[in-house]
Amino acid sequence: MTEAGGTALLAAVGVKKRFGALVVLDGIDVTVGAGEAVGIVGPNGAGKTTLLSVFAGSQRPDGGEIRFGGRDVTSVGPAARCRLGIGRAHQVPKPFGGMTVFENVLVGASAGGRRRGKDAYRQVVQVLDQCELTGLANRTAESLGLLHRKRLELARALATSPQILLLDEIGAGLTDEEAAQLVATIREVRSREVAIVWIEHIVHVLVQAVERLIAMDGGRIIAEGDPHAVMKNATVIDAYLGSTAGSPVA
Repeated sequence: MTEAGGTALLAAVGVKKRFGALVVLDGIDVTVGAGEAVGIVGPNGAGKTTLLSVFAGSQRPDGGEIRFGGRDVTSVGPAARCRLGIGRAHQVPKPFGGMTVFENVLVGASAGGRRRGKDAYRQVVQVLDQCELTGLANRTAESLGLLHRKRLELARALATSPQILLLDEIGAGLTDEEAAQLVATIREVRSREVAIVWIEHIVHVLVQAVERLIAMDGGRIIAEGDPHAVMKNATVIDAYLGSTAGSPVA
């Protein structure tokens, strides 16, 4: 397995997950290096979001283990993993609708990042600026448009001071221009040495922000490596299109 970012920060070792008779993850081995950006692609039902949930601790694997910073965290719950340094932004933003943008991010800094008082406020101000939300700090979360709700979801995760950020289709529903703005924000996050694991169906957006791509199908990894090379892989094309007629990404 490639560890382009150096020291392995997060790893899945022989991870298995099933729902009844349906095998969703079938012996997955993945490592993510410190500061590395890894994309995960695959058709619907490939097991991508389940893998992210197992990384985050919101689902427990039926076999194998999850390691973070060299420590076995398989039995550690999502709140404790967040405090250890694993942040997650969901595909469908889940803010506290009646609270302001500032208050939402403050919850992340306080509950997830365990910051208090002025330290928590400083963290919120920094993250709002990083996610271009400063001008909306006093707006209620429920009043935001989709792009800014996505940015708020990202900001809440960043407020916890993660070492690694798990992103689940945060580009979904955005225009090309909005997606480009989001990529710019993700690149800025990476400049701060935060590792990223990003699931995304908008592949041309994803390959702009990651250095390694993992393709999944049927709960297994079918290709891994350079993003453009992976998307030209015949097995990956067949998984997406059912034929080798052309690549899903130019």
